[in-house]
Amino acid sequence: MKRSIEDTSVVFIGAGNLATNLAKALYYKGFRIVQVYSRTEESARTLAQAVEAAYTTDLSSVAADARLYIVSLKDAAFVQLLPEIVAGKENALWVHTAGSIPMDVWAGKVNRYGVFYPMQTFSKQRTVDFRQIPVFVESNSAEDTRTLKDIASVLSENVYEADSEQRKSLHLAAVFTCNFTNHMYALAAGGYGCGRDIVEQFLKVKGLWMADERAFGW
Repeated sequence: MKRSIEDTSVVFIGAGNLATNLAKALYYKGFRIVQVYSRTEESARTLAQAVEAAYTTDLSSVAADARLYIVSLKDAAFVQLLPEIVAGKENALWVHTAGSIPMDVWAGKVNRYGVFYPMQTFSKQRTVDFRQIPVFVESNSAEDTRTLKDIASVLSENVYEADSEQRKSLHLAAVFTCNFTNHMYALAAGGYGCGRDIVEQFLKVKGLWMADERAFGW
């Protein structure tokens, strides 16, 4: 018997804004969220309860039998924790949700990998309509690309394939568009706005971001 795409068992690594919205959207569409990991217990527990999943704050306790692992962490944490995140689960399908990190960050660490990038600013306090959100996918195999497109199509009416260079350009454009508006509001209110965020994202996309933020006086 052919299994439906909604039978895919999913583990979330991360419980931030994007992970919270994506996990809930998948859960409401019938996907099985089996576990949520976050280093913060409150965040892990809150999201896990919302999607009827187990949770853990220990990477070594992450379930090893899921079909899909979605990693949604801050860029620096993701790169630093990557070997520990995938240990013992190298044959599952792994994706990250970052706009500025190339797909080949997975190369040599897992066998099946890709990117699942919803191009949207998310908040835990605001429910979004995923049907209108563009989702860009990429994978190292045609079969897994189809799987990711099928999953994305359950959520969104706007699903596209995009390689890492295309996605970086899209991400940069989205950051400027979103943060410029926020920056103007902040300036009107007397704050410094999102200028730092814009510079940081621009440098990341160009591969020029420095790990030592003190170099920029921040």
